[in-house]
Amino acid sequence: TACVSLCVGGALLAMAVLPGNSFYGETITSVQVPNGKKLVALTFDDGPYPPYTQELVAVLEEKQVKSTFFVVGDNASKFPKVVKLITAKGHEIALHAGEHKDFLKLNKTELAGNIAFGKKVLEELTGRPVKYMRPPHGFRDWAVMEAASNAGLKVVNWSVIPRDWTNPGAQEIAERVCKNVAPGAIVLLHDGDAPSQTASRKQTVEATAIIIDQLRKQGYEFVTVGELLNR
Repeated sequence: TACVSLCVGGALLAMAVLPGNSFYGETITSVQVPNGKKLVALTFDDGPYPPYTQELVAVLEEKQVKSTFFVVGDNASKFPKVVKLITAKGHEIALHAGEHKDFLKLNKTELAGNIAFGKKVLEELTGRPVKYMRPPHGFRDWAVMEAASNAGLKVVNWSVIPRDWTNPGAQEIAERVCKNVAPGAIVLLHDGDAPSQTASRKQTVEATAIIIDQLRKQGYEFVTVGELLNR
């Protein structure tokens, strides 16, 4: 019995931390695009985080690309002008968390409060409804999925993860994305470094420009998560 319990517990934990399954509820990781159209969504977690978020927004504007930013409520409260800049440039704002914590370690009341706080901050700053959430690390179980649903949020993870937070070099980040992307992909990158807010995101900013140029040569069009889901 003990062995069975351990195996079941291990399996449930694996389902909670692996991003690409919907065991606990629908988790969007990519989209089947009609007619095989080459659409891809670039997404950025953990911001806003000056100066890197602003630098990234400048790159996206230069390349005429719209993306989705999964924002931390605490950071948004500290840097409201950056959130408003992201919105003003036509990007999509989604929720990462109110506070960047492991949601699997929170009880139901803490979960609901964390999500409600983050959603309220973002909606007040942008004047727009928040529709999507990516829980920290992509971790979710039944309680997380229920809390997201109760808040009217769809959970979005990713299909491509170049581990840019390890700073392996801009070219390496770009290569990891470009060799793994497929039509309908959702790419996870980071403009922030929550919760510590100490690491550089310069490589991600530089890699984003390379990714856009290389994927455009392959015929890809860049869209927000919302646009990808509504195609």
